[in-house]
Amino acid sequence: MSFRMLTLVASFVFAMVCSSAVSAQTSTPGGAAKIIKVAYLKSLSFSPLFAAIEKKYFADEGLEIELQIVQSSSEVVAFLARGQIDVAFGNVAVPFFNGVRNGFDVRLLAGVSYAASDAAQPSPNPIVIAKTREQEIRSTTDLKGRKVAVNTRGGIIEYQFAAALKAAGLSINDVELVTLGFPDMLTALTNGVVHAAIVPEPLATSAIGKGLVVSLVGNPGPGAMLTVATIGKNLMAPEAGPVTEAFLRALRRASAELASGQSTMSPANLAIWAKYTEIPAAVIVKTRPYTFDKDLAVDLRDLERQQSYLVETKQVPGALPLDRLVDGHAKVLR
Repeated sequence: MSFRMLTLVASFVFAMVCSSAVSAQTSTPGGAAKIIKVAYLKSLSFSPLFAAIEKKYFADEGLEIELQIVQSSSEVVAFLARGQIDVAFGNVAVPFFNGVRNGFDVRLLAGVSYAASDAAQPSPNPIVIAKTREQEIRSTTDLKGRKVAVNTRGGIIEYQFAAALKAAGLSINDVELVTLGFPDMLTALTNGVVHAAIVPEPLATSAIGKGLVVSLVGNPGPGAMLTVATIGKNLMAPEAGPVTEAFLRALRRASAELASGQSTMSPANLAIWAKYTEIPAAVIVKTRPYTFDKDLAVDLRDLERQQSYLVETKQVPGALPLDRLVDGHAKVLR
């Protein structure tokens, strides 16, 4: 499919409401490729998806990927359950857990990107503060009683903030959470509306380079599972097993080639990332790269920690068994 065919959010929602069941499970005449409808965000954290498309790994498996751009994968949990899309790339958040609890046919298929497990290694999601507050806020403990920005409640950004606070002997209740979009966070920081924020790449590197902010915690939540691939009704059906396996093979093939920052930032790959994220390659090459597991495994320990955090903060009513959250085709880390 041509890259120009990607739609904006409004047309995506309209198309899904009007569409019939996804064709991923339906044979087409003459052995034509099976179409997999994939919802995603323009994020470097989904690089294996972009590489697998551009390098024809999906095509090698007899699959055609139809991309739909969304603002948040949590918005499409219901669409996955109804079979209006097949796969959503995003992060684990409250709507996913509540969807499973309410009987929706949605499961995690892959852990796509991770924060580095070494706390000393920079993460693509650092905690930053305004440069003008360097002398005032010297460590995470200095955030007590202050306002910190997250993009949404109950998502991976809040979870990472909570992990950093916990390491400093604080909890999420010791700060005041303010919900802002990522671009608005930088303005809020420089204007003094908030005191700290987790700003993802490439915004973090760009803002640091311009002298607007400095990094307070380079790697909040070491080893955290940052983004995942979630499947719904269509690919969970028993007869769709071969298609689901084919999708995973292509995605893992691409992820295995991104084992290091050097390989991730090769000239050929930079061109792919720039195409799918619309971020210039010259900007991307300066950013902190994401970590990708070659098997795209779901880390059960971190998944359990994320769920426990949401239970503790009363954002979900109780813990669900992990086997209700993860698809049987997924590889897992225990």
